[in-house]
Amino acid sequence: MYPTDFEAKTSHLTLAEDGAYNRLLRICWMTPGCSIPDNDAWIMRRLRVDQETFDAVVKVVIAEFFDSEKGRLSNAKLARIFSETNEAHQKRVQAGSKGGKAKSLKTLSATSSNAKAMPKQPEPEPEPELKKESTDVLLCTSPPPIDEIAQAVSAYNATAARIGWPSVQKLTTQRRSALKGRISDAGGVDGWAVALEKAEASRFLRGEAGNFRCTFDFLSKQANFTKLMEGNYDDRPSQNRNAERDNSLADEIYAAARAR
Repeated sequence: MYPTDFEAKTSHLTLAEDGAYNRLLRICWMTPGCSIPDNDAWIMRRLRVDQETFDAVVKVVIAEFFDSEKGRLSNAKLARIFSETNEAHQKRVQAGSKGGKAKSLKTLSATSSNAKAMPKQPEPEPEPELKKESTDVLLCTSPPPIDEIAQAVSAYNATAARIGWPSVQKLTTQRRSALKGRISDAGGVDGWAVALEKAEASRFLRGEAGNFRCTFDFLSKQANFTKLMEGNYDDRPSQNRNAERDNSLADEIYAAARAR
């Protein structure tokens, strides 16, 4: 985030447009490839805006700051920084690997090691690189995007905080394995986000139709997740006659995932 550059190019935006632009940039950064689908319905779901706000605010921002290519939207500067950051991270990983191999070649001991292999850990985030702006202010570049598991947990906790579900405090091996399976079932993190939206729209899963309330373990269980995506937990007309939800995107993502 370079405040001076950002303000110079966005000072003409309204407060609503500025907020929409910031959120679009964050969603792009957290999405693999640093781009998002050029799909109005998908963007409206992720930004949680209605059609009127989308037309009046979001479309204006997209038209000015984003490029559309092969059905994807991207921001030129954000994509460049994303690429540079990932490249720097990979160089650190490769350098660490070469250093480890060189050290092992110097080892003269012929005895076997008592060390035991530990569970694979995620790569550490690289140290932030300092860049100097024309204003002589040193600012840090953002770290590489987090993995899909972390994104999915973050999305769940955000939903949980909004509607009162218990948040995930510890990601055990069993939980990680179950979540990985549900992300695969949904066709990726985008599908998982759709599943969370479907769960949030359900009075039963919100805990408003009885004593039951959804939890992370309930949602990540295969049988329950399948029921959710097939609409078993959707509100019935008798529960809310005025409810009108468009589930076509969820059905499309889930059908594609099942066809893999």
